[in-house]
Amino acid sequence: MTGSRLRLSFLITGIVIVAVLAGLALQFHTREDAASEGTAAAAESDNSAAAASFKPKAGTAPFKSELPADGRFRQIAENVNLTLSADKETGHFRVVSKQTGKVWFSYPDPAQWPNETIGGAWKNNLLSPVIVEYMDLSNYKSASRTVGLVDEGGYVEDFKATENGFAVTFVLSKGSIKIPVEVTLKEDSVETTIRDEQIVEAGKFSLLNAKLYPLFGGQFSQGQDGYIFVPDGSGALIRFKTDRVLPQLTFNQPVYGYDGSFYFDQPNRQRLSIPVFGLKSGDQAFAAVITEGAEYANVFAAPSGSIGLSNWVTAEWQYRKRFFQSVSKSTDAGFFTYSEQRFEAPRRTVRYYLLPPDQSDYVGMAAKYRDYLTAGGALHPISEPKKDIPLYMDIVGGDIEQGLLFDSYLTATTTKEAKELVASIYDRGVHDLVVQYSGWQQDGYSTHGGYFPAESKLGGSKGMRAFIDYAHTLDIPVYLTANYTINNNGDDGFWYRRDGQRDLSGNTLSAREDTWLVSPRFYSKVIASDLSEYKKLGADGIVFDGGGIGYQLNTDFNGRYAASRADGIGIQRDIFKQAKETLGSVSAVNANAYVWEGLKHIPRLADSYSFDVFVDEVVPFTQIVLHGAVTYTSEWANVRQESRTEFLRGIEYGAYPTYVFAAAPSDKLRHAYSIWYYSLNYRDWLDSLSEEYARANEALRDVQDKRIIGHRSISEDVKETTYEGGQRVIVNYGASAYAQGELRVPAQDFAVVKGGLGP
Repeated sequence: MTGSRLRLSFLITGIVIVAVLAGLALQFHTREDAASEGTAAAAESDNSAAAASFKPKAGTAPFKSELPADGRFRQIAENVNLTLSADKETGHFRVVSKQTGKVWFSYPDPAQWPNETIGGAWKNNLLSPVIVEYMDLSNYKSASRTVGLVDEGGYVEDFKATENGFAVTFVLSKGSIKIPVEVTLKEDSVETTIRDEQIVEAGKFSLLNAKLYPLFGGQFSQGQDGYIFVPDGSGALIRFKTDRVLPQLTFNQPVYGYDGSFYFDQPNRQRLSIPVFGLKSGDQAFAAVITEGAEYANVFAAPSGSIGLSNWVTAEWQYRKRFFQSVSKSTDAGFFTYSEQRFEAPRRTVRYYLLPPDQSDYVGMAAKYRDYLTAGGALHPISEPKKDIPLYMDIVGGDIEQGLLFDSYLTATTTKEAKELVASIYDRGVHDLVVQYSGWQQDGYSTHGGYFPAESKLGGSKGMRAFIDYAHTLDIPVYLTANYTINNNGDDGFWYRRDGQRDLSGNTLSAREDTWLVSPRFYSKVIASDLSEYKKLGADGIVFDGGGIGYQLNTDFNGRYAASRADGIGIQRDIFKQAKETLGSVSAVNANAYVWEGLKHIPRLADSYSFDVFVDEVVPFTQIVLHGAVTYTSEWANVRQESRTEFLRGIEYGAYPTYVFAAAPSDKLRHAYSIWYYSLNYRDWLDSLSEEYARANEALRDVQDKRIIGHRSISEDVKETTYEGGQRVIVNYGASAYAQGELRVPAQDFAVVKGGLGP
């Protein structure tokens, strides 16, 4: 069904059902109001009883605005590497390395704290083991409060030693909130955990978010060579400074991207695809991995001068999010408020790996996260690399062009032409090809829903099978690209009012006009049904594209298919598992870490960042984690903004070359719905492709199965990447040649060093 016919169908259907829906809504709200009146008295009684529990026990002192006294710390746990000591009066702790004697404090560094200049409530908050934001949700005009234990008249209760640490509860008296936590010593790390099931909200205030031990490892800038690492895009560094531009700015972004069911004011940023952050100060550093509850965490970084003089970074645990409550179907009238129901994760845990001096940088942080994933079975080293590196090629089948009355189909590459395209590249000596065929479905690239059979104008399913069979004779795998998270044609039995994702206000979520987000529990059933069709075509796997599965993580408030973010992760993981078991492989563009287990390749992995004014440098953190276990590409070579610079960045980051092609002349596709790329004709790119592939092969052929063990800036324009076995790739982005000893790297070029030559 084309877009114009679909819009007419939706209009007629909407007129028929609107009166019925209005009547049902009136009956529902009448019953809901009666039920609310019946439970109000019971709730008030429960709150009164709970409030009594906020009276401190005899001898319990309120939390003071001061650092914990050294004399109160007692050793709680130790192992061969670390000791953990705690102060039961404040709930604060410190960890000491037995090898180096270095100390990590859960509170401001005592040696630096006398120089702190921030005053008032925030100075008190920085001393607190927990900082929370809460609000009276019964009054949408009320403002939230951000507080610590000092200004709350808060206190610590139920401190007790555990097998490898301690448990304690932090009480915020004025807010009538209790937060139970655990601190546990591991072999080379310390974990902090909030136990959600035991949180108490006894009064009128509701918990919005919490930062647990936010100053852990925080350091002043003066005299420190250091930085905060945040996982923005491929990774970014916020260097320690004392004269920062716009010093009040902080970094606060959700792990795995924003939730489309709630308000978010910066949707066009790079995502945080990994649950990791870190901080380096001199030769002391930590790498923090959010091991439980990451889907409900933000990474919050406060560079020096934003909130105090310390540089600090922490997980900000989200319990409720802001959303727009509409009060009218016909206007935009409404107000912003927060979800009443608290997000629940049984445990919310951050594991702080305490790095030795020779690993105290972002490469060491990435290596520690890589080790964590490998130990957990998510990453597996490449065991049998091929002679040459792979080249990943996307082929666009077709798309539609909007007309005055009816849409028209635009053929980009038939399955017969796809054979010719592959042969042209293969004949140039590029034999390790991987094909990812997109826009093969009915009505092409912009149409989603009812993927099978393949578009007849391209050759249909028979033609697709013949093309895949041909590719297999050349040992070339073929993946079919799909996006099941949106539907704009009503196929697969989809009706947006019944099967679409909804936000907390009940609004159906849309990606654009007449294109609806599909409930995850619905699209999981569609994919399960379609897998046999992919297998019939001989496809080697599916590439989930379009910011969908493996990338997008929304809460779904559709009552028929309700799913939390945690549920969404489980659904997506199950889809990946089923696809891999049926077809042999599966992938997702720029995939989030929660679906990395078992992946062989990630297309178009982020290699940049969001260009926040306080960020100083982008680094290939994610690439360091993946190289030698999972292959990856950056942006398509023929749609780059800065061709030479982005080519060199791919070499620096260890990314394999990739192109997106069509057989049709580029100007034929210029008015298509989605294929706005103007340089798709493969014949125009054959010479450039051959040259770039040969150069990339020169740099990366011998390190396909090697981990990245080093990365640094030799100068502002010269970067060095070091692999296991000693190979180094030195990239010169500058306008003049770089020379050091016997090494010379031409301008806008790179050099491969096999031995010990170089700076």
